[in-house]
Amino acid sequence: MTAVQKAATVVLLATATATFAYTQAPPASSTADPSGASSPHQRQATDSATGESPATSSAAPGAASSPHQREVVAGAVKGQDEAAIQGKESPASFVKKAAQDGMTEVELGKLALTKSSNSQVKQFAQKMVQDHGTANQELAGIAKAKGLEVPVRLDAQHQGMVTTLSSKSGAAFDSAYAEHMAMDHSKAVALFQAEATSNDPELAGFAKKTLPTLQEHKKLADSLHSSMGAATARTP
Repeated sequence: MTAVQKAATVVLLATATATFAYTQAPPASSTADPSGASSPHQRQATDSATGESPATSSAAPGAASSPHQREVVAGAVKGQDEAAIQGKESPASFVKKAAQDGMTEVELGKLALTKSSNSQVKQFAQKMVQDHGTANQELAGIAKAKGLEVPVRLDAQHQGMVTTLSSKSGAAFDSAYAEHMAMDHSKAVALFQAEATSNDPELAGFAKKTLPTLQEHKKLADSLHSSMGAATARTP
């Protein structure tokens, strides 16, 4: 056998050996199968590699896929809840509520001036007519400049308050009027305190300017209510 023949024989043997080794090797899998892993650690790693969390658009904290995401979503929901709890009003809603309440104070004050014979009640009623009448005019001017609708008459709820009180007379009227004023001004103070921190500069300014007057009214109303209650208790 010549040297050339020997070299050719070696090449053929090497090729045959490589071909045999290739045919004996298991085919590679492109899919990670957890059951094919040879140990618990490998199966756990395979599970992590193949598992995919579905995307979600839910804003619920429980739908978040990580503690950080749940914390962010929960914070957003909490912020919405706190805003609702604070009782912020839209400009149109504030104008409507403040105008209705203000007109009611004027109408009830006028009613008290005609029905009550108590000097303390009359003095308080006169102040309500004057102060709320002035505030109503100022609010109407601001609202109209902003293109907001301003109520010009009482709605059914507030008219019902006037009607109910107009059916009373004497000490019963004085007591009911004083109680009504105490409750109404507590609500008014809360409404204007919230509006004073609103993002509307004109209405916030009006609320800040009017708030001290309403707080004074509340003190006077509480005192009047106490006086009427004491007077009623002394009546045989």
